[in-house]
Amino acid sequence: MNQSPSVFVDAILQAVESAPPAELLDLRVGQFWAVANTSIGAGMASVMRSEAHLHGSRPIEDAGRLHLRSPAELATLMRSTSAPEAGVGMAAANALLGSTVNGLSEEKAVEILKERGKGNRVAMIGHFPFAEKLREHCDQLWIFERGLNRREGDLGGEVMDQILPQAEVVAVTATTLLNKTLPTVLASVNPDAFVMMLGPSTPLTPALFDFGFDVLCGTTIEDPQSVMRAVEQGAVTKQIHGVRRVCLWNREDHNAKTQRRKDAKDIS
Repeated sequence: MNQSPSVFVDAILQAVESAPPAELLDLRVGQFWAVANTSIGAGMASVMRSEAHLHGSRPIEDAGRLHLRSPAELATLMRSTSAPEAGVGMAAANALLGSTVNGLSEEKAVEILKERGKGNRVAMIGHFPFAEKLREHCDQLWIFERGLNRREGDLGGEVMDQILPQAEVVAVTATTLLNKTLPTVLASVNPDAFVMMLGPSTPLTPALFDFGFDVLCGTTIEDPQSVMRAVEQGAVTKQIHGVRRVCLWNREDHNAKTQRRKDAKDIS
């Protein structure tokens, strides 16, 4: 059964409440990314630019006055139905979550996918740049993409409920939180699949483990000034320096899933 998109946002915002009080030092919104720099850390998220926002709309309603809000207030913009505005909220939330999370490991999502995907059926929600390199490691790779990154051979949401239950590994872009499609994705995922969320927008909070994720692969910002400068100059992910790729593992649930899959193979 599909859950409301607000369930995920509520869980993230509840985790944000555990962060110490913080002041907003700076907020930058570029063509592709938003960065919030606070007194306790910085965070970033995609603003999901689309052609629909070029003329006659206000994708970020209070643009020009957002610097007057606290980071916690900005984080509530995650509730917005406008993806760019929700991206600003997520950047603020990620800045605050960084001060509360423990147990981060320095790993790259693509390496985890290569390892977990070896000989398995993999579904990728979002066409990531490393998709083709990953394909040679998998028994089968399905890529779902509906945005500007869609390539020939990518699948649409109309077949997701038929294909996702077959996937043993599922990689979900964090932008599904911004465009509110995450409930549809998770509704079709096999309960025993290895599920990860990835991308710089990923909220690094154990709160997301309650929805079946085994690992969260995101970004922490070590040099806010460098990141903000790159973002405001229109940088894409590969052009942004001063960040660290990290992962947060749900060790307990992942071990239980692994045992269930082993038991199922032994029976078969």
